[in-house]
Amino acid sequence: MNGTKWDVRVLAIAGVGLLGLAAVFLWRDLQVPMEMLLAVVAVGATGLAFAGVPRERPLAGPIAVIACGVLGGAWYAATKSGLLLVGLTVTLVAAALAVWRSRPVSAEPDRLQSVLVWYGLTAAAIATSWAFYFHFLTLGFAWDDVGRRLVLTLGWLVVGVALVLHGRKRGEGVIRDAGFAFIAIAVGKALAYDTTHLNGTLRVAGLAGAGMLMLGGAWLSTRASPRSA
Repeated sequence: MNGTKWDVRVLAIAGVGLLGLAAVFLWRDLQVPMEMLLAVVAVGATGLAFAGVPRERPLAGPIAVIACGVLGGAWYAATKSGLLLVGLTVTLVAAALAVWRSRPVSAEPDRLQSVLVWYGLTAAAIATSWAFYFHFLTLGFAWDDVGRRLVLTLGWLVVGVALVLHGRKRGEGVIRDAGFAFIAIAVGKALAYDTTHLNGTLRVAGLAGAGMLMLGGAWLSTRASPRSA
């Protein structure tokens, strides 16, 4: 058994090293844009999530996904490069795959793994949705429509409330916490940005819509019956 683990580690380390060397020559010899590095790393994160590395406690994939989501979102915020959308999309796919792969096969799921995969999905979804919104709406076809500023606020609120309800129904606090992360960012955006960059009917409608979503979520939450206390 120990010999098998050693063989696996040697092969894995050698494989990662060769892939890293290939990536270096890819950029040096083929002049691939640096922004595509995010896509390459995200593909690696997808592979880690799919393979479940390491087998004993597969945390490498979720950690890589969180890093790709946070750093990729910050990179896009700094450069606004459309090429980064490819990497962010792959990151979101990797995050969804990590959540799917983490479905517990026993009655006691790994708490740390659950936190990493669900917050990885949250980070990837927020970063990717914001980047696509900014690229295609703010810089694209809706640049002159101030109503677009409500898209992310209401969209994140809908996702957040849905996750809170889903978490309560399944009795899984980590899913509920991920939902509240969406809600916190959406409410923060509504208070700090929407109220100062919108006016008149749009400002009232945006705040009213957000408030109705929250009240609707509160009402549905009282009716949701968790599977376990």
